[in-house]
This record gives sequence, C-alpha cells and structure tokens, in this order.
Amino acid sequence: MHHFKDWINKMHNKSPHPPGNSPLEQLPNELLFRILDFLDSHSSPSVAGMRDWFMFNDIPSSPNNTQATRPTLPCLSVSHRMHDVAVPILYRNIKLVQQEISDEGRNFQFFRAINLNARLPSLIRTLDLSDSRISGWPWLIPRAMTLIPRLRSLHLQLSNLIQLDDEKLQTVFFGMPNLESLTIENTRTKTHGSSLAKVLQTLESANPTSVSRIRSLICRTDSDPNHSGTPAESVEFIDSGVLGRFLQRFPGLQALDLADTSVNPKSLLAININSRLQYIRITKCQDSDTATLAHFLASHTAVNSSLVVLDGSGITFNERETSSILENLPPTLRSLNLDGSMMTSNHVPLLQKLSRNLEELKIGNGLTMNDVEATVLGPCFKFHPANTRRSVNVARNSKDAPGQELVLGPMRDAIAICKLRQRLASVSPIAAKIHMKKSRLRHLNLGSMDEEEQGRIANSVLLGEQSKPLELIVVSGIKSEDYLVLGKVSEGCGWKDKWFNGMVWVERG
Repeated sequence: MHHFKDWINKMHNKSPHPPGNSPLEQLPNELLFRILDFLDSHSSPSVAGMRDWFMFNDIPSSPNNTQATRPTLPCLSVSHRMHDVAVPILYRNIKLVQQEISDEGRNFQFFRAINLNARLPSLIRTLDLSDSRISGWPWLIPRAMTLIPRLRSLHLQLSNLIQLDDEKLQTVFFGMPNLESLTIENTRTKTHGSSLAKVLQTLESANPTSVSRIRSLICRTDSDPNHSGTPAESVEFIDSGVLGRFLQRFPGLQALDLADTSVNPKSLLAININSRLQYIRITKCQDSDTATLAHFLASHTAVNSSLVVLDGSGITFNERETSSILENLPPTLRSLNLDGSMMTSNHVPLLQKLSRNLEELKIGNGLTMNDVEATVLGPCFKFHPANTRRSVNVARNSKDAPGQELVLGPMRDAIAICKLRQRLASVSPIAAKIHMKKSRLRHLNLGSMDEEEQGRIANSVLLGEQSKPLELIVVSGIKSEDYLVLGKVSEGCGWKDKWFNGMVWVERG
C-alpha cells in the first residue's frame, strides 16, 4: 500500500503522455496484444477443446486468486493505437443475446456493422447463436456464414438447425473450409430429441460422400437441474447406423462431446479410423451399453494412441470394464473422470501408472483413502499407515457438552494437527525407486468415495510436500461444522480451503 501511495505522489506533478506516445503504446504489437488479451475475461479455449478439462470447469474461483478480469471495451477509447490492437480481441468471440429482431436491435446492428466494415468479418473466430431464441433464424444463419468467412467455431440451437434447407445444412457441416468446431445445443423444450438424427439422415440422402474438415463436434442437451421450467428432451441417436455413418465423414475429428445424449455405443465403433481423438466427453450418456462403450475406449485406433481428456462421469462401468479401460488408456492422457465407475484396490497399480502422466483425476466408487494415497505416493514413498485415524465426521459427532466445547474444541483441533504432522513426518523416499517417475497429478477429486473415507483427508499424507505437484483436492459430503475442523487442519500445513455447494476445495497455498 505504501508503494502505491508513493507512486501516486510521484505521478502528481507529471503531465500525461499524448495519445499514442505512452510507453505502453510504444510496445510491439505482439506484446501489447498479449497484455490486452490478458484483460479479456472471455478468452476462448482451443478449438479442439483439449484444455477444456472437466475439473477446471467445475472449480469455483480459487481461494488463492486475488486477480479480477477487466473488459477490453474501454481500451478502444484510449487512442487510435490501442483501438487498433484491441478491436481483434473484442470481435474474436461474438455471442448474440436473446432479443427480438428489429432494425434497432443489437443483433441487426451487429450484422450491419460487419457488412459495412470489411475488416471486422475477418476478425471473428467464434460465433455463438445458441442463446439467440429469436425470430428470423432462416436468414440469420446463412447470412452469418456469408459475412464471416474465417469463422472457426459455430454454436447453434438444434431448433434453429432444423429450419435450414438441405443446401444450408450441407454448408454448415461440409461447406465452411475454415470451420473447426461445431456445437449443437438443445435447450428448447419443444424440440424433439430425435430431430438431430433426422438432420443427419437429410445430409446423408443429399450428399453421402462429402467429407468434413471439422475437428471438434459437440452435441449437448440442457441437463442443468437449476434450469427453470421443463427440461429439454435428450438428443437421441437410437439408430447406431445414422450416427456411425455420419462420424465416418470426419477423418480429422479430435474432440467429441456427446454429454447427456442417448447414444448407441455401436455408432462410436464406426468413427473414422484416421481420426485421432484427443477429447471425449460422454458424461451421463443415456441408454449406454457399458460393455460396448468400454470396448470402444479400450480398443479403437482413434482413441488408444492420442487421447488427452476422457470425461466418462455418470457411466456405471463395472470392475472388469473399468480394468479394461484403465489398462489401455494411452500415455498421452492428462485428464480422467470415471466417477460413476466401480474401482477397487486392484486398480491402484493401473492408476499409479496413469498418474505418471495424468494431471487431473476424478476417481470412481469403492476406493479407500489408503488406495488414493498409494496411487499418488505409493510407488516412490513409504509412510506410516493411519489405522487409528478417524474422519472429521466421527470426530465432530462425539462432541462434549456445549459448555466444554469452548475448551475442548481448540484442543481437539490442535491434536488433529499434531497427528497430521506426525504422519507427514513419516513420509520418506524409497531408495530403490528414487529415480522412478513420480505422480504428475495436480487436481484430485474424491467426491465419489464413501463419505467416511473422504473425511480422512484431514489426516492424509496427500497434504504433505511429497505429493507435489498436487495442488487441489475436492471432497464432498462434509457437514458445515466438520468443514471448520478440516479448514484448521489444512491451514496448519499450508493449504487453503473453500466451501461451495456442499463441496470443499482444498488448495495448496
């Protein structure tokens, strides 16, 4: 604070730089662009979605994060120099909002602006029309495709896609040479879930040989439990042949998101063998034959040599299917979510091997805290077992009379911290395995474990220095009063915590 006040006093007697001549504006274009891009709160993920990892999306604001994003728009009025650099950032990702189409509407003004300024259309990389529940759609999408030649990512509503004629449908899927990512969302309650399958049948009958350059294909159904009103129907592909033949026409496919859809897993086996999938999201896919789905994940050439992110949460793979998947996942994998699957201590060696490359892991049902500790530390470290440790819930449920709690509460917390420090001190490297590759896990979600086992995090060696680079642990099912104890324990060994919707994020400070 004192340094900031000194800086203000120093600047009092200085006149401002003329527009365009400040030291900031004299920076090279590339560097100034990076600075303004850092201010943008809507930076786009990679086209294929590889960095759009499941835990990253689920995490609320970090307890360590003290920075705030700022809009780029005010930079336009600083000077011509700043305007020229900021405009590409401002127009890079466009999302049209819900409103009625009119000559005075913002959506109409947007298209009029890019029609009059030849520079603007070439700057747009992402156009999101998924929330634009407006009239005039039959002309809006074709106009967007005509005016925005370098569009790389397009988001559409299923209800609007089915309004297009055959020629425009062909253009969306096969006729936009720069389009790399296509997202189709169904959030309209009046749109039948089978409508997309009918669209694919139309495409097949019109031109069955066209090949698409799209690398990222996303099909989502609104499954948000907080969504007001009647939920939309799940997009369904009951006929495996329709979707299978469609996926064969995407030889460059790298990302496939079919979350909350009804998919026959046989259609996934028909994915083009030249594809190299890096991102697969099949969260809560309904009507799934888990055996066929596990076979696809374990054996298909598009998966077993290139996969980076696998989000299969909500799918109940049995123990054998889980083993088959874990045994065949490639070393390229960085993010894994199998929170609905059955896991046992027999899977620990497989998880240990994967953790040498994984950065994010959300485990399945059935593991104990001992299993998790062995997964992260077991190959390279030895430590005392914690047979006598108790979960936070058990410790707090055995409270003394309220009058004694003021004294015994802090004592109990201090004892818990001492016991944790004793366990952490017991961790030592295994000499014979000192050169073995350690776990690379940074994010670990334990939300699928038994609540009693999750409570044992308060006495876990995962909170020690030896678990680095682990920096975030997520637990759930902990009561608010128990969270207070966990908070004190984590703070005592250099971690910070945050309570969010019944879940606790514990982050290394």
